[in-house]
Amino acid sequence: MQSGPNYRKDLTFIIKDPNGEYACFAEFWFDKINKYAYLEPLATIPKHRGMGLATIALVEGMKRTKELGAKYCFGSEMDYYKKIGFDVIANRELWKKEL
Repeated sequence: MQSGPNYRKDLTFIIKDPNGEYACFAEFWFDKINKYAYLEPLATIPKHRGMGLATIALVEGMKRTKELGAKYCFGSEMDYYKKIGFDVIANRELWKKEL
């Protein structure tokens, strides 16, 4: 994925626990032409969930992409985002026709 358009290494976040074990990973992408950021993927190792690590990564990524000029950010539709205070403002659908 890192060779894809809009990838920026400086928008990748890896959080380790006090023992140096990987706990959370987040990768933001920034579209400078359309001025939006997107988050894909966001993952936390199950035993580290509920510690606020994903929220820290999310907030830092949104802060940095806002500084780059992002007007909004989108990610997957998950209960997690609603739980931390985000609202759904748009949905995307994938349409497929089998021939």
